[in-house]
Amino acid sequence: MKTLVVGLGKSGLAAYDLLVREGDQVIGVDDNAALLKKLALEGIHVSADPRVEDFDRVILSPGIPPSHPIYQKAAQLGKEIIGEAEFALSRLHQPCIAITGTNGKTTVTLLTEHILKLSGLKARALGNVGTPLTSYEADPHEILVIELSSFQLELMKTPIFDVGIILNITPDHLDRYTGMEEYAKAKCHLQNLIKEAGAFWVHESVVQDYKSLLNDDYQTYGTDCQNNSWTDRIALKSGEKIETILPVRYRDLGNHESENVLAAWILCKKFGVSAEAFLAGLESFKKPAHRIEFVASLKGVDYFNDSKGTNIDATIKAVEAMTGQIVLIAGGVDKGSSYEPWKKVFAGKVKQVLALGQAAAKIAQELRPEFEVEIMPSLQAAVQQARERAEPGQCVLLSPGCSSYDMFRDYAHRGDEFKKFVLE
Repeated sequence: MKTLVVGLGKSGLAAYDLLVREGDQVIGVDDNAALLKKLALEGIHVSADPRVEDFDRVILSPGIPPSHPIYQKAAQLGKEIIGEAEFALSRLHQPCIAITGTNGKTTVTLLTEHILKLSGLKARALGNVGTPLTSYEADPHEILVIELSSFQLELMKTPIFDVGIILNITPDHLDRYTGMEEYAKAKCHLQNLIKEAGAFWVHESVVQDYKSLLNDDYQTYGTDCQNNSWTDRIALKSGEKIETILPVRYRDLGNHESENVLAAWILCKKFGVSAEAFLAGLESFKKPAHRIEFVASLKGVDYFNDSKGTNIDATIKAVEAMTGQIVLIAGGVDKGSSYEPWKKVFAGKVKQVLALGQAAAKIAQELRPEFEVEIMPSLQAAVQQARERAEPGQCVLLSPGCSSYDMFRDYAHRGDEFKKFVLE
């Protein structure tokens, strides 16, 4: 079979390699000409302008939108079009958990994997968490804990998940979608991918905002006691029944932390994990870097790295989790959302905003004059300015609310640079 792989990032290259191993004739294409040249030198078969007519099927990496010319051409010709995630999952026959949402996906995915393993079960985190599905070497005894983006969900058709959960839906990727309704529809498509005997969970806020996009067969969780599962930031409950108590360190970081733990509990409980084993796993779990990560306390000022906060709501959650006045470093590549929602949460908490990158002027325009906003030429300059402005008892928070690609390789590079500048 002759297959065209569109998009040659980590997922696309993993799909390319799998296809080659299966004996396909494979050609890769990417809009990045420099990347194509580099891959060609490495022996990858690439084309800058492939004839879609010549291929039996097209496999799309998650970042390729339906508006892409090759996608459009393939659809017009009636070619088989498969997303990288579905291509991989169609080959697997083992229990699968699906986790999606705007924020918290990686934390819940890794926490669930950690607790399942500590409970004596075999588990593997895959997908948007960093390990492409097509690079996974199947172990039929492993439970797959799969983080899925809206991009990955869009193209999936097969009900393959034993349990799925939507953590939240807040503004993001509006540079790709026509609006929130289209973005939410991509997230809610997860409900169509759950096995007949499976379970589908949604956060209460998703029901409140997008009930029209949901079928009737779902269970809810959140902070309201009317939910099927809920938390008061002290315990995890089902109705009036206390299922387990939250460790103290999870009680003081805002609702999002306790709700992420509740989501992991729902998923782990499905596979027979006891409350005792869950708590033991929770105590030993270390959150992934760049998510409201404490960096240092210097001259009475605490520094926090939330570089993974790449959308409006993530920055709101980070600000809510801080105590004391904040000097906020924000900005990067604008993703199409308004920064106006920041005003209500920032009031009385954010002392100054240091704005970076392509979004800096828009942030300044939308937050002034209520907030002091200074546009900074670099992250290093912003850290230096923050050090001068923050006083003992206050904190400096990097929570950009934007993508990183204007100035950095990715959010991790941005977070690492921030930590380096702070510690210097």
